[in-house]
Amino acid sequence: MVKPNNYWYYEVSKTAPQYALRYLSEAWKRCFSKVSAQPKFKKKGRDDSFTLDGSISVGVFQIKLPRIGWIKTYEILPDNVTPKSVT
Repeated sequence: MVKPNNYWYYEVSKTAPQYALRYLSEAWKRCFSKVSAQPKFKKKGRDDSFTLDGSISVGVFQIKLPRIGWIKTYEILPDNVTPKSVT
C-alpha cells in the first residue's frame, strides 16, 4: 500500500505525523465540547512546527535528531540542556 509507492515514508521519523493527528483529534474534541471553535488549517510556510520523540541531543550550534543526525542552527543553544518531552 504505502511502502511500494512512497519508499521514503519509512526513512523518516513516525512521530511527526502521529503528533499531528493527536493534536488534530484534541482540537476536534475541544470543538465538539464547545470549548473552542472549529480547527483551521495552517498555511504552509508560516509558523511551521513539528514534534519529535526519542534521543535528542543539544549542542552549542547544533541539535542531534533521530534518523537525521546533527543539524546546524543559527541560534546559540544552551549547553547541557535536556529537551522537554511530551507524554
